Amino acid sequence: ADLVVRPFHQKGVVVSLREFTNNAVNHHHGMQSVERFGAGTDPDSDGKTNELSVGDITAETLFQATLPVPGRVLPNSALAIAAVNHGEQLFTTLGCAACHVPELVLEDPVFSEPNPFNPAGNLQLADVSAPVEVDLTTAGPGPHLAREGDGSVRVKAFTDLKRHDMGPTLNNETLVQGGVPTEQFITRKLWGMSNEPPFMHHGRALTIDEAIRMHGGEAQTARDAYVALLSDDQA
Repeated sequence: ADLVVRPFHQKGVVVSLREFTNNAVNHHHGMQSVERFGAGTDPDSDGKTNELSVGDITAETLFQATLPVPGRVLPNSALAIAAVNHGEQLFTTLGCAACHVPELVLEDPVFSEPNPFNPAGNLQLADVSAPVEVDLTTAGPGPHLAREGDGSVRVKAFTDLKRHDMGPTLNNETLVQGGVPTEQFITRKLWGMSNEPPFMHHGRALTIDEAIRMHGGEAQTARDAYVALLSDDQA
């Protein structure tokens, strides 16, 4: 309702890499950051205070922001490349690209930290004299996204960064996260996904084919169109 994009977590409820990092170090690593829990505190009673400084969280955030951009490495085979191109056409004609939008335009690729939309419990712009800024087209080890002539960047992440009703097969959760209905999920980014099995938010799909067949709800029509394809076209 506030028109703020929240691209992180399966429900699309986290606005920034910093918020994501502060959550993750506590949830998954049992370490509490000073900015989230306060200086000199020991919320988990492990005898350790000030486990992660403001600078630590900034460093972790910038590291994640400047990770190499996923890409495609195609085999030296005309047959395989033809199959890839055919599959890309089918991806659009079947309706998959309606949600997994092949690319979105980022008007300004300069990443600033802290994020101006950070919620409470995360470093705020008012807390610093000036934000740290990095150009995502040059910072980090690469490969990087390329700037267009107007300074923008085409981000080929295959997502619309929106939430969708994914149907009954994926609606297996009992806890509501961030007020988002259990059947709704943010459109998964597909760049790099072939190297990240198992698939879907719960890891129940061991193959990409299985993951596609689990789609329902708003994706039911595209899923059914895929199932109706010849096996070569599915592959």
